[in-house]
Amino acid sequence: MLPFRLGIFVGVAALCLWGLFSLLDSLKEPGLLRTDKATVVKGCDSLDSNEAQQQCPVLFCQKALLDAKQAPLQAAFEMTIDTPRDDGQRLLAGTATADGNVSYFVCAMSALKVTEAQRIGQEEYEELTVDIDN
Repeated sequence: MLPFRLGIFVGVAALCLWGLFSLLDSLKEPGLLRTDKATVVKGCDSLDSNEAQQQCPVLFCQKALLDAKQAPLQAAFEMTIDTPRDDGQRLLAGTATADGNVSYFVCAMSALKVTEAQRIGQEEYEELTVDIDN
């Protein structure tokens, strides 16, 4: 009976360790963790991967909007504009949808630092998309 109990214990311990290491690996992937008290960007400490280089600026923009209360906490973001500007900054713009309401936003970034994050009107957003297409 003892080897059976030992086998069960070892199996459960192995399962727990596997879950712990899976959790630790997922913390390295870029993402945005949202709570009522804080919003945190995870996985953007270093931009080693191509995925991190693409996702981290977007995540920092979303965090700035959430921190400034420009978008609701449960908003689903869609980034549609990502272009460099003449002054060396990067312009990100898109939509935030929450409870069926769509709001438009723009972020200006210098490297991974958000220099401006604000909501804009639909007309301004459409002007941005027209300017990018031309």
